Amino acid sequence: MASKEVKISFHILNICVASNSEEPLEEYPFSTIGQLLEYIRALGDDDKKQKFYDLKDHKFCFLDYVYSSKVDGYSIYEGCFKSARHEFRPSLINKLTGNERENPKDFNEGDVEKTHFVVKIVDDGVFLLWECNVRGVSPQNFVNYLNNFKRKQMIDNNSEERFRIEKTDIVSEDFLTEIKKMSRTSLAEIYFDKRLLGGDALNFSNRTLTVKKDVMLSVKADLKESITNFAIDVWNKLNGSKSSITRIKVKGKDEDDNSVLLDTSFLRKTKSVRVEMDTDTGEIISTDILTSLKFMAKSFA
Repeated sequence: MASKEVKISFHILNICVASNSEEPLEEYPFSTIGQLLEYIRALGDDDKKQKFYDLKDHKFCFLDYVYSSKVDGYSIYEGCFKSARHEFRPSLINKLTGNERENPKDFNEGDVEKTHFVVKIVDDGVFLLWECNVRGVSPQNFVNYLNNFKRKQMIDNNSEERFRIEKTDIVSEDFLTEIKKMSRTSLAEIYFDKRLLGGDALNFSNRTLTVKKDVMLSVKADLKESITNFAIDVWNKLNGSKSSITRIKVKGKDEDDNSVLLDTSFLRKTKSVRVEMDTDTGEIISTDILTSLKFMAKSFA
């Protein structure tokens, strides 16, 4: 059977709460994102068009399906978007003969493009694994889609929940190369072996059996400043001999002012997967890529 290599991108979904100095900030569990996906799924029970969302250049998309499950204590949502470009029906041309014929499509029809994804929700975060399809739906389209239907959900539930969903990209390239590309580094999280707590440096306690494997030190940059050089020093320390540092996470902005997350634990993550194709349509087989995405999702904490 024919197959093709499909690129997978990795992201973190964040719940950003609107601040109001007169009212205390509310906290929303990460399961809220799963509840929103289930709300959108239910919209299509009576009328699929309720899930439609317009994109640029005469394109539209909708969440075709999403299935949820519990795996090893975390929640998995696997799904597929369908999108199409309408108001475009040029003639068809045969590759073997060069002959052309009129396109039988209606002016409001377009070729279906499928984009598959998996969302993994754990107690302290939400991970998004996304099929990179340049003709389909992008991760940012997905986030915009969620926020659009979040507003509809608020109206339907007569709710005043004050949050939006944003994404942060996980860059799985060489850490040192990528951090040097960042225009600003605003936060560094440094993880140490918990034995450091009872060592000579801190001397807190040797009773660390109930403490998680790693402890985390968070370092923030001053307003408008960058801690890139500091993060590079920590990276060099990580790669030194007898280092107690186990992991580094760095957050900041790239040259295009996009949010970026660098995480040393993702340096060796697979960025592509080979999946089977339907020889009649040329489309990848959904069950095959979703199985691969769920397998890759197991690696995320």
